[in-house]
Amino acid sequence: MATWQDYLKLMEGLGRTLEQLTQVELDKNAAASRGDVLGVEECMKREQVLSLSLRGCDQKRDAMLAQLGLHGVSLSQLEDRSPPELQLETKRVVEELRRQYALFQNASQVARDTLEINLRAIERMQAVQAGDAAEAAEQRRDHQTDFRA
Repeated sequence: MATWQDYLKLMEGLGRTLEQLTQVELDKNAAASRGDVLGVEECMKREQVLSLSLRGCDQKRDAMLAQLGLHGVSLSQLEDRSPPELQLETKRVVEELRRQYALFQNASQVARDTLEINLRAIERMQAVQAGDAAEAAEQRRDHQTDFRA
């Protein structure tokens, strides 16, 4: 049977995983900014591993909430539902988890924006190169002499 302390430990672990994911997003943004495709790919692999870990934590969290009779209780409602002697600790854990989630969301958005900007720049360069190639082919065609006459 899960205890409230077990649940708080799980939530702290979730916060640490979000902290790691935030660092991956920061690393991904840095790699994307410098055009390091392999670095971005490595970050995406790390991100997938951490996402699987989050999924496992989420399943454990759901099971623990059910054992504690709190199925469907949101994060914001936890403090009100916690045992009185653990209210301060619950508040601390909830606030830290929210803070970590906000940091992750911000880092994730910045990395996503950087990747989109770089992809647009690559698409523009490819379009210019394709246009240059087409223009060069047209110029060669215009400057060729027809010796069939």
